[in-house]
Amino acid sequence: MGDGIQGDLIHTSEGYKTCDLYLAAFFATAGCPIKKTPLESRKVYFLFEDNSLLTKLRSSYYLRQASVDALTYSDQIKSLKSLCASLLSNVVKRMR
Repeated sequence: MGDGIQGDLIHTSEGYKTCDLYLAAFFATAGCPIKKTPLESRKVYFLFEDNSLLTKLRSSYYLRQASVDALTYSDQIKSLKSLCASLLSNVVKRMR
């Protein structure tokens, strides 16, 4: 399938990617592992496998019907923020 934007998700040949940290944390908390974290135009993207669970989760997230464990979600957000800071810091160091 070609590239296509669906909300804050971009469908690529590798799966779905988003730079929305909160959406990525939700997917990870709900059981969708992050495949990789590519950097594009100084943005960190989170790449997820294209599967039926992610499709279902995407709908429930945008319809505000999603439910995940609050502490795990909070931990995921902190972890992903730290990952983003580290990746972006490495880019800045390489530019110097």
